[in-house]
Amino acid sequence: MLLKNRISKIQILSDEWRTARLGKFTSSKIISLMADKEYSSGFMSYIYQKVGEELTGVSVDEEDAVETEAMRWGLFYESEALQKFGKMKGLDFLIVQQLITVPDTRFGSTPDGLVVHNESADGTAYNVSTVEVKCFPTYNRYIPLALAKTPADVRKVNSTVYWQVIDQMDNCDCLIGYLVVYHPKFKAGNLSVIEFKKSALLEEFRFLKERKRMATEKFEEVREKLISLGAF
Repeated sequence: MLLKNRISKIQILSDEWRTARLGKFTSSKIISLMADKEYSSGFMSYIYQKVGEELTGVSVDEEDAVETEAMRWGLFYESEALQKFGKMKGLDFLIVQQLITVPDTRFGSTPDGLVVHNESADGTAYNVSTVEVKCFPTYNRYIPLALAKTPADVRKVNSTVYWQVIDQMDNCDCLIGYLVVYHPKFKAGNLSVIEFKKSALLEEFRFLKERKRMATEKFEEVREKLISLGAF
């Protein structure tokens, strides 16, 4: 169940949204922590980036600083893809693009959508499924992902997207996540939905949680060493 206090009302891509993500490991980059080798160069680079953000209050993430044509394309067509997904699933309502933060941790997500199934008996949480939309404009990126039938297929084609969906599910404490792959220019084969079930991915979730634990410990270690250098 997703606790309501994890759901922010911050507008995506706003200055407030960027500030709220400083020093937090997010689903879109969680792949950096997931290499087979412990404390890989990618793992440590991500640690250094997040420690730097915390101690300076400034992000140097290229994706935050540079808006590419592919990113603009994806953002433009995401709402269209979500509408088609909602119609396919017979949904009346989707929570869209809300920053989810896990209190007292360094982790957060901004799923493209949340399907709300019901509310907890005490009114403090929702039973949800996450929705991540990918609208790649290039055919060589779109087609292999659109043809994926299972999470395992997604992992082979695009491991970044695979772990992004799993991390969103973890942050939202849900059992089902959906990957929606969409290309508006295709006359046929323009929408694909892949369902991720936590019950079939328990080993991946255990691995993810262990890497998050390691990342938190290494973050604190690096942060404290920097602070001990003092200021001059």
